[in-house]
Amino acid sequence: MAGQKRKSTGSYGGFDIMLGVTLLALLAYGLLMLYSATFFVGESFWQKQVGWIAIGSVIMLIIYSVPYPVWQRFALPLMGAALVMLFAVLLLGELILGAQRSLIGASVQPGVLARLIVMIYIAAWLSSKGEQLNHVRYGLIPFAIIIGVVAGMVALQPDLSTALLLVITGLAMFFYAGGDPIQIFVSIVSGSTAFGFLAWQLPHARGRLVGYLESLRDPTQMPYHVHRAMIAIGEGGLFGVGIGSGRLKSGYLPFPHTDSIFAVIAEEAGMLGCLLVIMLFILLAYRGYRIALETPEPFGSLLAFGATTMIVTEALLNIMVMVGLIPFTGTALPFFTYGGSEMLMTMAGAGVLLSVSRGKPKKGEGGAFANAILDRGRRDGRARVSGARRSASPASRRA
Repeated sequence: MAGQKRKSTGSYGGFDIMLGVTLLALLAYGLLMLYSATFFVGESFWQKQVGWIAIGSVIMLIIYSVPYPVWQRFALPLMGAALVMLFAVLLLGELILGAQRSLIGASVQPGVLARLIVMIYIAAWLSSKGEQLNHVRYGLIPFAIIIGVVAGMVALQPDLSTALLLVITGLAMFFYAGGDPIQIFVSIVSGSTAFGFLAWQLPHARGRLVGYLESLRDPTQMPYHVHRAMIAIGEGGLFGVGIGSGRLKSGYLPFPHTDSIFAVIAEEAGMLGCLLVIMLFILLAYRGYRIALETPEPFGSLLAFGATTMIVTEALLNIMVMVGLIPFTGTALPFFTYGGSEMLMTMAGAGVLLSVSRGKPKKGEGGAFANAILDRGRRDGRARVSGARRSASPASRRA
């Protein structure tokens, strides 16, 4: 079996060693670069980040210790809680830098945490659809409503970058679950049109789009933030100026501890340091998608695929923005960018991935609470979310 092969080749006691080492390397490298990017400010950003990493590590270990089928039972309540939080943000959220995204300080943003919850819900929903997934009435239309409602509430904050990441992850999971490519193409075209129209209605987003289009015609018209990032990348060259020796982070480079931390890495660690970041994310993607392909159970396979996509696409978008390939989006670089919600969501996603890599537990292995829930699911014999019959996802078809 695939699960047994994975345990024999890349894990110890059910723990995926390669994935764990990759996560540890990303955390260590990220904390080092955050310290370098902020030590001159006089504020303890990196010390606060250590606290968020500690909390995130506890969350990751808890999620890892819980058998992943449990999340299928709680997918609907979690989705309800996410919608309540997003609605509360729109009514009671704190207005920071023109956006209403936070409930308890700038570090806790429900929109970011909702990405993880929506990913879990979509995995449960897709795994319950079976052949009905290719029917527009039972597949694409309800899927579009689910994604549209959540992404729309996030976009109203406004937080278009988080809404975009949520949609990208959802569409990728829909495709992986066996969705009709024609339906997916239509969804991409219609979704891109709607997203572009919404972005054009928001002054700050419209300014970013106009600036990007102008830079394609005339590179000297490159947007301010991206222009400064490109200068930092050029300053670093191949080997960089040395960790801690960068000059552009001290007032010249906007938001060096959040949006622009990849540019700080480029200046101080050079192209080799940037390649190390990219290679670590490639290794994370390799292990994550390998786990997804080797997991025979549909929900677990979709969960691993979604968690991996959620983390990797955000890193990819951040890097592409910093090198001027796409319009500025304000996305974070996972494990590197300062922020509580971002770190907690990323660590929780890593915990989900580690949990799936451990495999589905046999009866008696998951603890009394987990076994009670799993036993209830076996007795019900019904789909967890939609009431439709079980999926024939890529993983289950191969099994």
